[in-house]
Amino acid sequence: MADALVSALVKTVLGSLNSAVVQEIGLAWGLKNELNSLESILDTVQLVLQDAESKQRKNEALQNWLRKLKNAAYDAENLLDLIATEGLRRRVASERGKLVIHELNSFFSLRNPLLFRFRIAHKVKNIRERLDDIAEERLKFHLREGIIMDHQVGTAVENRHTSSLVNESEIYGRNEEKEIIVEKLLDNMNVENDLSVYAICGMGGIGKTTLAQLVYNDEGVDRQFDMRIWVCVSDDFSIHRLIRAIIESTGGGGCNISELDPLQRLLQERLRGKRFLLVLDDVWNENSMLWDRLREALRCGSKGSVVMVTTRIEKVATMMAAISIHNLRFLSEDDSWSLFRRRAFATGEVDENLKEIGKGIVKKCGGVPLAVKALGSLMRYKSSESEWLAIKESDIWHLSDDDNGILPALSLSYDNLPLQMRQCFSYCCIFPKDYVMEEDHLIQLWMANGFIPSEGQTDLRLTGHLIFKELIWRSFFQDVKKNFKFNVVCKMHDLVHNLAVSVMRHETYIVENVELLKFPKTLHHLSSFFFMLWGENKGKLKLPINKSLRSLVDHGGALPACVEGFSSFPSKQRYLRVLDLNNYSIIEKLPNFVYKMEHLRFLTLKCCNLKKLPESLTCLHNLQTLKLIATNELLELPKGLKHQQNLCFLDIESCYSLVCTPPGLGELTRLQKLSIFIVGQDSAHQIGQLKYLNLGGDLTIKGLEHIRNFESAKIANLMTKKNLTSLALFWTKGIEHDSAEHFEEILEGLQPNQNIEKIHIRLYQGSRFPNWMSTLFINNLKEISLGQCERCKHLPPLGKLPFLACLSLIGLKHIKSLNTECHGDGESSFPALTSLLIMSMPNLEEWTKPDSVQCFPCLLTVHIFECPKLTGIPFLPTIKALTISSDNNTSFLKSTMFLTSLTSLTLQNMPEIDILPEGLFQNHKAVESLRISLSSIRTISLDNLYSLKRLALHYCSNLEVIIAEGLNSLESLSICHCERLISFPATILQGSFSLRSLSIEHCKKLINPLSGPLERSPALQDLVIIGCPEMKYIPESVQQLSGLRELHIYHCAGLCSLPNWLGSLQSLSELLILGCKNLKSLPDGLQSLKSLRVLEIYYNPILLERCRKSKGEDWQKISHIPTIKIDGKMIQSLDL
Repeated sequence: MADALVSALVKTVLGSLNSAVVQEIGLAWGLKNELNSLESILDTVQLVLQDAESKQRKNEALQNWLRKLKNAAYDAENLLDLIATEGLRRRVASERGKLVIHELNSFFSLRNPLLFRFRIAHKVKNIRERLDDIAEERLKFHLREGIIMDHQVGTAVENRHTSSLVNESEIYGRNEEKEIIVEKLLDNMNVENDLSVYAICGMGGIGKTTLAQLVYNDEGVDRQFDMRIWVCVSDDFSIHRLIRAIIESTGGGGCNISELDPLQRLLQERLRGKRFLLVLDDVWNENSMLWDRLREALRCGSKGSVVMVTTRIEKVATMMAAISIHNLRFLSEDDSWSLFRRRAFATGEVDENLKEIGKGIVKKCGGVPLAVKALGSLMRYKSSESEWLAIKESDIWHLSDDDNGILPALSLSYDNLPLQMRQCFSYCCIFPKDYVMEEDHLIQLWMANGFIPSEGQTDLRLTGHLIFKELIWRSFFQDVKKNFKFNVVCKMHDLVHNLAVSVMRHETYIVENVELLKFPKTLHHLSSFFFMLWGENKGKLKLPINKSLRSLVDHGGALPACVEGFSSFPSKQRYLRVLDLNNYSIIEKLPNFVYKMEHLRFLTLKCCNLKKLPESLTCLHNLQTLKLIATNELLELPKGLKHQQNLCFLDIESCYSLVCTPPGLGELTRLQKLSIFIVGQDSAHQIGQLKYLNLGGDLTIKGLEHIRNFESAKIANLMTKKNLTSLALFWTKGIEHDSAEHFEEILEGLQPNQNIEKIHIRLYQGSRFPNWMSTLFINNLKEISLGQCERCKHLPPLGKLPFLACLSLIGLKHIKSLNTECHGDGESSFPALTSLLIMSMPNLEEWTKPDSVQCFPCLLTVHIFECPKLTGIPFLPTIKALTISSDNNTSFLKSTMFLTSLTSLTLQNMPEIDILPEGLFQNHKAVESLRISLSSIRTISLDNLYSLKRLALHYCSNLEVIIAEGLNSLESLSICHCERLISFPATILQGSFSLRSLSIEHCKKLINPLSGPLERSPALQDLVIIGCPEMKYIPESVQQLSGLRELHIYHCAGLCSLPNWLGSLQSLSELLILGCKNLKSLPDGLQSLKSLRVLEIYYNPILLERCRKSKGEDWQKISHIPTIKIDGKMIQSLDL
């Protein structure tokens, strides 16, 4: 696509020329005539831009003219911004009376005022003459004059009846294909293969991902798999990245491991014994060796595990698929028309005059859903036949295109976006493909670059929100959802990303490969995955000399170490608007270059060990967004922050150690995001500072003990802050001497708006909760956490809240009963609650529910910790997971016997329980995961748990006998720190044909940890033996494990040798030996293990010498193994 966005840029420059501050400085410096001339020239040029941009695709000279105009417009905008910044600086200096110390030595104060004015005047004259020459050139193109029609952002969104968030409930023409794939996946459950691969193949935009999502979310599929994992692959088939992504998708949090071997072990630990469905979406890799390595790492799940691949490349599908390949067909004309009609006609009624034209447009889309959706969304805004015909007969359809008509269809949608919306969309190419973009982050970046039009007193964030919704509706954004922080996130389809890149290719660059750098000459936005620049590429990246950069974004890594001359680079970028260094760790002090960026609007800093931010940061008068991350040590923010009048977003969520927030924050009238506010004793820190702030998102208020009374609390005006979604109210520990009545009136006065979704109250010392928690006034609440409210004796009727999904009750020491009082008087109680945590409630004795109403109809997870007096749990028909960690009596355990819907049960930390109630597990036929950690228990009987797949017996230090029969579905068994256990419970293995993973750790008295009939566990793949010092040899029964892939032996001091028959374990791929100091040599049989890929040995000096590369006595036995590590040092690495 040719150069675009000129119209939007010219419009922005004209807006800057008419701003009050530029007009004021222009008048004071005698620049009014020049500025008026500049405005006149741009007005003239703007009249022909619509015609110029529509004709540029076939006219290279016109493209060059537009590019020249664009570069000049950028320079004009920078110059006007410099003038406006000087005006802001003067205004702030006047308000403060004097400049802060650093400002006296800053860039501003060093320049001579008269000389500076002269230089500005000279630059204005030059840019005016330059634009005048460019304007004259327009005449040779014979362009038509016309006013650019640009409808107001968001109006169409607000007038639609349907939600603008993505609605995938209506998908046309794919049900039959979905059922075919689901049937094949479910038929695969009984095959012997431990990993099957299915591929969906088709061109970009045809709906591969949508079809995979339909299959992934099918109820039948959900029931059959223990775990479902979705990983977007794209063109980066890095084994490290993919394994890390799979691990993170299993729900265990982030993974910072960099070495491949421990990554693979962690992956197999997460997947071991589980039947999983893994979707690898959008695969491009054609290297079969890379796929083989990933597939081997995935061979650890239960029988029937499936990998489902989506790809555009048939070669990839053929290489990966083991079941079959489903080639996705185009939508039929009828299905395409149905999809188009749903998008194009708001009421559902088809205008007969437009029907035939619409069908002609649909036909040009070629049955590609992405193109149909994009054009359908576009046509909703066009009502006349002439407008519809213009789209149908557009020249864009005749352009060459590798994507079968998709890019022209998307280009038409793009061309019909409002001017500023085009800028907002195209800027998103600064993110790599498949990047998860957060709505608020996008809006802040758009604002920083001036893409959101400022008209009157319009809230820029609200306008940005409407733009975001519009781009969703027009199918430029997809996969829209809320993340765990309740923030809206989305992605762009690859083809849509390609469109954005084609628009911004002359201005934006993403650094992904140091060897292939080719910066455009007119670069304005630079982003990078700087973590890719480590290793052999460290220090190789040389940033461009271009001084007109506006955005510098680091998507991950440690930027300074990767980039040559980085410390001096930003200081040369005078016009930088966005500096996003979320991985640039500031250790001692803020870099000097930050203070010189007078145009900066967006700043993210990682202040690891910084105690205080300097006052000089307040020199950045244009700053709109300030984000501080990883700032655990930060104690204080600049006191003069109140003078940064343009500040809209102050994100200090991770500043846990702050002792106070800056004084006078109430003067920041544009502030919309404030993560933390700490109430102080003086008026500049009082709660009243929040009165006039229109805050949204999350807000934590600390130091509430400094609020004087109810009236003072009301001044915060929280009830009117309708954009707040989360509110945390914290008192300080150790102020219990205040009266309960004082706490109660303060909390009563802090009533939030009814839109609030999440409330966290901590260290509140009133005896009752406020009235506003006892009514349905805040009925939008989805999450409540009440912590350390030690004087409260009664809970409010939380059961009446219709949307409450998550409830945490922690440290409520005086609560004795959860009864009718907390359920309320409605027809149902806790109708939406899915998760309940009850913790540290030493006096809680009773938990009941009323018989006359439906209670907890959706409750899935219950965790109970440290509630020793609780005698029982009511019948909960839907509960799936229960954790009990409290010294309760046996009557409490008996109450769990009737929770027949349980699939996961954890019993731990009950020192008084030495015997489990008889028949405790007899009704738990659906339990798949059982974990027992009871230090006093001597005997455990586990009978007829037919569905049990995962069993963990940990820290049962007095356990002597395990009785287990009928565990026919068992896939994973872990016995850890059972010091009195003398013999392995062989009965567990009877009928355990599905056992995949066996781990025995720190059972010191076990002489033979594998005395059972291992031939009855033919599926066993992973065997771990740790801390069994009495074990003298590896039992011969292990050689019957023909499918064994991983063998780990740690800290078995009595082990003197490894058997030669290890060579018969032909499936063994990984052998780890750690801390077995008496092991003198490796067996000759290792030479026969052709599948062995990893050998690691730690803390054995004898083997260290014997395995010395090319010289050690045992080297010939192991030289064929691709990966060998000794004491953490890589001895050999033959893998790619």
